[in-house]
Amino acid sequence: MHKNTSPLLHQFAISTMAALLCLATAVHAQESANSELDACVKQEQIALTAKGAGAGAIAGLGAALFSKNKNDALKNAAIGAVVGGAAGFATAYFTAIDTCYKKNPSWIPESKIERTKAYAQVKQETKYKPAEGIKAQATKITMPSTVKAGEALDIASAFIVLTPNGAETAITLERKLFAIIEGKETALTFPGKNTEERTVEPGEHKDTIHLPTPSDAKAGTQYRYEFSVSVSGKPVSSVTSTVTVQ
Repeated sequence: MHKNTSPLLHQFAISTMAALLCLATAVHAQESANSELDACVKQEQIALTAKGAGAGAIAGLGAALFSKNKNDALKNAAIGAVVGGAAGFATAYFTAIDTCYKKNPSWIPESKIERTKAYAQVKQETKYKPAEGIKAQATKITMPSTVKAGEALDIASAFIVLTPNGAETAITLERKLFAIIEGKETALTFPGKNTEERTVEPGEHKDTIHLPTPSDAKAGTQYRYEFSVSVSGKPVSSVTSTVTVQ
């Protein structure tokens, strides 16, 4: 019994290794000037994607056993493993970046928040009354509607903050990311500070982030970005926008 199954187990091991080599070749790290971060993201993404490859490798091996050509057999098994792990590829990419940031907090990019309109101007434009109390509202997101796989997105989220006496106030910002593949939306790990506490002057502000995309993202994949702002005791105000991979 052991003599008969040993060659199959050996071929399975070789096939799985071949699949992981394919993954290593296909997976590209986030676009960054920091080579250490690139290497970390690549390593983490391969590890996360490989966790889902086992079932696919077994399915691929089943088809490989009926192949007359040994090279084709290994190729079929490798493809099976890659397909098995592909289901979690989009999630793995952003989870990998988050994992690397947690291991190396100094790598986390600082979000850029700047005031774009003064308090008096926004107060006049919105017809704000002091009786409304402290007000925080997300107004719009500016980002491209399409992106090429592997390119980074510059996303600018505008929001206003108003206070009765024009004094600065504490706010909470929240950033969320989702992938929409074949009509199904999946929550992703936002790469960077997903929640942030800030004290700002009243007026209009712009929050700018630099969002990488997987170089292996399939055409038609959509990424939905959601930005929220809130102040204590008030409802959360959110805006959202979607980009499609060409």
